[in-house]
Amino acid sequence: MRDDTSPAHDDEAPGIPDYGTPGGTPPRVGGPAYGSPRQARTVSDAPGQALETEPGDDEGGLAGFLDAVQDRAQAVLSDLGIGPDDDLPTVSDGVDWSLYPGTRAGDAEFVLAALSQEEVIERNEALLARLRDAITPQFGLSWGLFGEIPRIDSELNDWGGESLLETCTTGTWRSTAKLTNPLVKMQLVDLVTGLLQAEGFHDVTLRNDPAHASGAAALAAVEHEFGGMTLRDQVVWSLVARESVHSRSEFELTIIELKHDRTGRFLEAARARAELRGGPMSSVDLEIVSRGTLPAELEDEFRDRARRYDDREPPAP
Repeated sequence: MRDDTSPAHDDEAPGIPDYGTPGGTPPRVGGPAYGSPRQARTVSDAPGQALETEPGDDEGGLAGFLDAVQDRAQAVLSDLGIGPDDDLPTVSDGVDWSLYPGTRAGDAEFVLAALSQEEVIERNEALLARLRDAITPQFGLSWGLFGEIPRIDSELNDWGGESLLETCTTGTWRSTAKLTNPLVKMQLVDLVTGLLQAEGFHDVTLRNDPAHASGAAALAAVEHEFGGMTLRDQVVWSLVARESVHSRSEFELTIIELKHDRTGRFLEAARARAELRGGPMSSVDLEIVSRGTLPAELEDEFRDRARRYDDREPPAP
């Protein structure tokens, strides 16, 4: 005989209604009931394939992961009917070149073999010190350092993306006295030329030399840029040289003598420069700009990202 004081079954307890009684149906939790319409899903909602790496590809390292991500992105574009080159001018040969870590196609080998950014900065500062030590006793110049030491600027690649490479510009070493005699200026040019060549720099060129100009138009361009058509009358002398074995560096020696400025253009520029960086307006300046330098801490990332572009063709210009 049933004891009215005990529950008829396990579910019969105070506060828990029986199924089928008003308010007794428990609320449904989860997806739609079977047979009900299924909500449409966008491409971004669709389940993606598992990211895989190719056999032997660093056992799923960073390079393999990046490859898989890019392959998946291209698969999504394909689902939308967008091919590798459709409306994507930076995509070619299956890769997006705006993500290339260098600046130009094929420069990865040189970048990885070159001096690191830290080594380039050290080399440049040491070279400028040797030049000053050689110039000072012969020409009686003393020096001041102006500008950031060094200035670091990021670089874009040829397809508009942000590169891992940076441009390093040394501070400007500026003499506190000026040179006025063109013969003395040429002696300085000859001294610096020999020192640069001994340091492995090449293409040493006196840009303001009218002898390099051919024709009236070229001479007019020299006059406009340097303030005169003869070495004696020019406001600015510019000696440049390049080093392209261990870095992509350009040295410049600039000699400024404002007394030859007949237009006022050079004086105005010199005043702006002096306000920005300080120092005298007529002077001898030494500076090195190194492009495409890679910080040592980014070498592994650069190598992994660059591998994606091995044997790939960039977009046509």
